[in-house]
Amino acid sequence: MPTSARQPVGGDHAVTVVIPAHNEASRIEAIARAALQAPLVTRVIIVDDGSTDDTAQAAAAVAATDARLEVLQTQANEGKSAALLHGIQAARTDLIAFIDADLIGLTPQHIDDLIRPVLAGNCDMSLGLFRGGRLHTDLAHMTTPFLSGQRCLHWELFRDAPFLQDARYAVEVAFSIHARQRGLSVCTVTWHGVTHVTQREKHGIVRGYLSYLRMYAEIAFYVARLGLKPLAHLW
Repeated sequence: MPTSARQPVGGDHAVTVVIPAHNEASRIEAIARAALQAPLVTRVIIVDDGSTDDTAQAAAAVAATDARLEVLQTQANEGKSAALLHGIQAARTDLIAFIDADLIGLTPQHIDDLIRPVLAGNCDMSLGLFRGGRLHTDLAHMTTPFLSGQRCLHWELFRDAPFLQDARYAVEVAFSIHARQRGLSVCTVTWHGVTHVTQREKHGIVRGYLSYLRMYAEIAFYVARLGLKPLAHLW
């Protein structure tokens, strides 16, 4: 995890969007362009986390048209938390927004809406919650909002969250637990019309459910590592 002090690029109000991506070649261009078109965004960093498809090439094609986009690559799949930390380390701004690479219906307005309350000092971290996209993803955000991958936060307030480097899919839970334990303020932002591609849609029924099992196992391991009670206490 990066430990050096932030040296803001573009002033105190600079905002970097970090997008972790693994095998998202067909979707990464739309996500990158939405982020680049958001007026409040200063810079965008895509971290290709050991993809075996053309994710990096598709991202690089967008970067060739806009110098504000940087593409990083890892040699192997290191997990979501490690990918985010690679992006944070390269960002060098305190204000960071995290956006998943498999979103559907994302617009620049959604991203600005996520950033605005943190930028204005209304909260320390914001969460983007889906509504009106698809029923199953809406329900997921209604029941477990602390799992949302769409966030904006002050990195200086969250850099000390424990075990981030190897939290993998538990990284969102790590941020939520840290906010609760430190008394940091969290606000929610409704993202109308946004959903994401499910693991089952990406990989098929068997591999999709195995992916979900792995995700929940990583979350359970992280929570157990902290010696905490059930996640229901987070919200």
